[in-house]
Amino acid sequence: MYGIPHLKFKKDIWFLLASILIIHIAAYIIVPIFPILLRGQKGLNPTQIGLVIGAGSLFIQLGSIVAGFISSRLGNKLAMVIGNACQAIALFGLGSVHTLYPLILFSSLNGIGTGIYVPTVKSAISYIASEENRTTAFSMRGVAAHAGTSVAGIFVLLSAVNRNFYIASGIYIVLMIISWIYLPTNCGEEPCPPLPFNRYIEIFKNRTFMNFTFVSIFLWALHTQLNFLLPLRGEAILDNTNIIGTIWTITSVTVILIQPFISQMFLNKISPKLSICIGSILVGSGVTLIGWANSFYFLVLCAIIFILGEMFMMPTLDSVTSLIADPKMIGAYFGVANLASGIGAAFGTFASGRLIDLYGITESVLPWVMYGIATVVISGLIFLPAIKTLDQNNEGAK
Repeated sequence: MYGIPHLKFKKDIWFLLASILIIHIAAYIIVPIFPILLRGQKGLNPTQIGLVIGAGSLFIQLGSIVAGFISSRLGNKLAMVIGNACQAIALFGLGSVHTLYPLILFSSLNGIGTGIYVPTVKSAISYIASEENRTTAFSMRGVAAHAGTSVAGIFVLLSAVNRNFYIASGIYIVLMIISWIYLPTNCGEEPCPPLPFNRYIEIFKNRTFMNFTFVSIFLWALHTQLNFLLPLRGEAILDNTNIIGTIWTITSVTVILIQPFISQMFLNKISPKLSICIGSILVGSGVTLIGWANSFYFLVLCAIIFILGEMFMMPTLDSVTSLIADPKMIGAYFGVANLASGIGAAFGTFASGRLIDLYGITESVLPWVMYGIATVVISGLIFLPAIKTLDQNNEGAK
């Protein structure tokens, strides 16, 4: 009843989902071991690791702003190709250099590429998917992403060294070619609407969207913690760090099996606020429990709790952005939303880097208690009166 064969998407949606799968293979042969490679093979300390990873997250903002202009003038296809080109160059550079500032530079370029690609593919899905299939399409985007992540996790089990950067760069080049051949050029069946710079001002006047974006910054700051903290904790407590990649495989298979069910049984029936609140509590709980993990299986449990929260939170964030946005400016709205995710991820990664530098990854429970407190506070932000119109908008859409 909830399986993939029963989904009725346009051909272009399936092409977009395939590209998402491929890009996550490239990304996640790096992500599970990125902090470990930066510490072990590049010689960085936790604060410096936080700076490198945070720079990538921060420069997602620039890519997000550029994405709206590129897609509106040149089309979604070329925007995604440019994003992939930036990522290919950045990954090759990250593999080639070993000092802090060049690493920050190439991480920033990778952030720009990600910032261009992610909102463009989200807006393309939003344009092409029918209104009744939009939330399901965003959920399947998550399934495609985790299918790629699961493949990458198996690869990391076999190879967790510096050459992964070069392999990832090659995959991005292949994705550029596939995108150029198969992906739709325009926004659905019509050309992308032009977007003058002054139209961005209208987005910042949308109070509901800006309040929601403010809250999402903190949600993303919480969400970014798993990719930063779990590898460092795993390196400290495990004899074989290569198996860390299999944690992402396990969680990805979980998403593939469960996400369609959660979408149909929960996301399509409960309010966006409740979905985001449930998701943030589970995400924060998974992060907090990492501080008490003392085995591989405990780390797996933390990751599964986290990923259950992600299945509630991520599709809803995308769907709400699509719901609030002006249909003629949807690419720009996703660009601003992605900008917020970059700010949140950069802030969260840098703050965690400082905490771990001060208190250690295994020496003190204080950082983990702070993550728990942050979870409670952030989960409550979604119910602030300032964003009370979210549910009203959702009812209006229905």
